[in-house]
Amino acid sequence: MGRIRGNKMKNIQKFNSVEKLELGGIEQYCIIRAEDVSKPVMLFLHGGPGVPEYFIMKEENKQLQKYFIMVYWEQRGAGKSYCRDKRNCNLTTKQLIEDTKELSEILINRFNKEKIYIMGHSWGSMLGLLTVQKYPELFYAYLGIGQVSNQYEAEKESLQWIKHRADELNDKKGLKKIQTLTLPEPLADVKEWDYYLRVHRKYLLKYGGTYHQKVSMLKFLKDFLFVSEYTLKDKIMLIPSAFYSLKCLWHDVVSINLYQEISSIDVPVYIFQGVHDYQVSYALAKKFFDNLKAPKKQFLTFENSAHSPITEEYHSFNEKVIFISENA
Repeated sequence: MGRIRGNKMKNIQKFNSVEKLELGGIEQYCIIRAEDVSKPVMLFLHGGPGVPEYFIMKEENKQLQKYFIMVYWEQRGAGKSYCRDKRNCNLTTKQLIEDTKELSEILINRFNKEKIYIMGHSWGSMLGLLTVQKYPELFYAYLGIGQVSNQYEAEKESLQWIKHRADELNDKKGLKKIQTLTLPEPLADVKEWDYYLRVHRKYLLKYGGTYHQKVSMLKFLKDFLFVSEYTLKDKIMLIPSAFYSLKCLWHDVVSINLYQEISSIDVPVYIFQGVHDYQVSYALAKKFFDNLKAPKKQFLTFENSAHSPITEEYHSFNEKVIFISENA
C-alpha cells in the first residue's frame, strides 16, 4: 500500500503539499490543501476522464479549505499522474475504483479519521458512486456534481439539444456541421467517438450546455499556465494524458448505466446539478436520484449553471457543501 510521507498529524494546523504516493503499483500524485487538519477529509475526483480540475478550483473553491482537508487527486493516467509507461498503466475503471479505495484508506490513516467525504464531478461522479457502492464503510457521504447516470442516453438527448439550439439561433454554419454527426454505438472505435466528441463538445460549449454563464477560456488558460503545483512537463503532458484517458475509459463511460446498476447506496447522497446541463443531462440525473435509495439524500438544483455549478455558482456551491458537513 502506498502512503503519504510523514507520520500522523501532530500539532499541525495548516497542511499544504503536493504528495507523491504509490497506488495500485504505480506512482500517482495528489494536491492537499487545508487550513485546519482537525477538519474532515474531502477527496475530490475530477472529471474528463483524464482532466484534473485543481487549477480551475484553486481560487473559486478556496473557502472549502477552511472546513475540509481538500485532497485533489490526479487520477491514474491524468495530469501529474500521467502514465510514463503505458504498457504497465492498467488504466481501467475497475483499477481506478481500487485506486480510490486505497487512497481513501491512506487518507484515513494519515489524518487519523474514521471515514472521509468523497466528491466527484462528471466522470468523477461515476467513479465516486461505483467506489462508494463497493466500499461504503470508508465514507461519511457522497457528493456528486454534474452527476453521470446513463451517459449514452445523455449523449442522445444532448445531440438533439444542440441541433435545436443551432436552429433556434439561426446558426446555419453550426447546424450544417452538427447535421454531419451520427452518434456512435457505445463500443464503436475510439476514432469515431473522438470525431463526434470534438464537434459535439465545441457546439455544446458555444450554445451554453457546458457552461450556462459566460466564461473566460483565457482565464482558464492563465490559471493552468501559472499553477505553481505543476512542472513544465506536467503542463505539456496534460492534453496528451487526457486523450489517453479518454481512449482507455470512454467505452465504460457510455456503456455503464448507473440507473440500472445502482439502486441503493449505504451512505448519504447529495447531488449538485445545473438546470442547463446538457453534457450529462439534468433530467436523467434527477431520474437516477429519484430512484436511488440511501439513508439520506438531497438533490440540489442550480438555476444559473450547466455542467459545473462548482465554478459557475461557486459561492452558493461552497455554502451548500459547508452546510452539509456542519449538519451531517
